[in-house]
Amino acid sequence: MKNSEIEIKLNEIHKQNYSLEQFDSELQKIKEEYVKDDNQEVAKQIWIYQTIIEIHKLIINAFNLLKAKDYYNGWCQLERIEITIGSLKKHFLYDKEQYKLWHIEKSVKNLQVIFPYRLFGSSELLKKKKKCSVCDKEISIRSNCGHIVGEIYNGEMCHRIVTDVEVLGMALVENPGNKFSVMFMSDEKTGEQIDQYNYDTVDYLFEHIENPYEFWDLEVSQRIGAKEDYGNVGRNEPCVCGSGKKFKKCCGLNIGKKYPHYEFIVRNPSSKTMITNTLKTK
Repeated sequence: MKNSEIEIKLNEIHKQNYSLEQFDSELQKIKEEYVKDDNQEVAKQIWIYQTIIEIHKLIINAFNLLKAKDYYNGWCQLERIEITIGSLKKHFLYDKEQYKLWHIEKSVKNLQVIFPYRLFGSSELLKKKKKCSVCDKEISIRSNCGHIVGEIYNGEMCHRIVTDVEVLGMALVENPGNKFSVMFMSDEKTGEQIDQYNYDTVDYLFEHIENPYEFWDLEVSQRIGAKEDYGNVGRNEPCVCGSGKKFKKCCGLNIGKKYPHYEFIVRNPSSKTMITNTLKTK
């Protein structure tokens, strides 16, 4: 399969009219042949193609998880996409038209904005032993194998594999190095994890989009809560958010306060605007 044929196929990748797993498997066999011939440049190019396929597999999986309301696992897929795109950009800079990558990157950033996760656990680690993923040599300050982390060797990206680690501490942060460590509550009696987050905004969006490649955009602004936002509900009536509390002791407390206002722009197939906000909480 020539590079031109691969690129044509990648341009059709969003139509999902062929198996991504099979496509990736075919490229892996081609790459292995180039590695045998020590053709590092072409093997690297195949790695780029495979990484593009991986990003598409991840966004499809993330979309399906979020559509099924499997929020945390969907969130983890979004984080994996962000990391994978970061790795790809070191070797391949794409424009807005190539392989739907710009659309995926923008969608991931917008989804991360509307998710309710704000605090994360950040571990302080002492990495006692680590080795190179390329040559399997143990790495230390005095002993380096010469392979550079993030570079491509034999069609694979070099990274360090930690084999011995000590946890020194844990902190709560808003902007962690990775966003996998979401903070959840736990039941005092059973110790089981409790998902205390409100996903109404995420659900609202996914009720209006049908596939991961559909165009949508997000505009965020700050507004001040007003009584009119909740209709004609009385102070002592049940809150409109469905919490079971009286309005004055629930969403009524937000009146006069600033809140993020999200406006979704979706085109499927004609333009339409959807408005939501974070005032209504459960």
